[in-house]
Amino acid sequence: MRQILGIVLLLVSFNSFSMEFSEETAIAKLEEFFYLLDVERYDKETFSRVISDDFQIFEDGMDLDGESFHQFIQEATGAIVKTEWTLTDFKVTLNTDSAHISYYNNGVFQTSSNESIHSLWMESVHLVIEEGELKVQFLQSDLINREIK
Repeated sequence: MRQILGIVLLLVSFNSFSMEFSEETAIAKLEEFFYLLDVERYDKETFSRVISDDFQIFEDGMDLDGESFHQFIQEATGAIVKTEWTLTDFKVTLNTDSAHISYYNNGVFQTSSNESIHSLWMESVHLVIEEGELKVQFLQSDLINREIK
């Protein structure tokens, strides 16, 4: 019985150790999400590696899962030729198996008609451990301001 208890404790300790992450790790995963979302490098399969199986995003009044978000990106790709995001003012909360980050996102979208759309959002993201790494599970985006130049 002691051996079984010892093995269980060892497994629990190992799993706890393998799930440790820092604020910097959580922010880096969020930045990777936006890096892979860039219109010039977006690839569904690669992007899918940074989102959880039950990914959900509330964006522009829409409730999208991973597949419908991919369709949304594919539709936007024709009109948007360049994307850029600047993430700032991170507030990070960590748990043993998840992280929450609130932040501001200043985005610029260059259109095929040579317009620049400047948007400022207040966003919140929830990341979870899945397959041994942090993945984006939920993202809520609230538009603060948008200008077309």
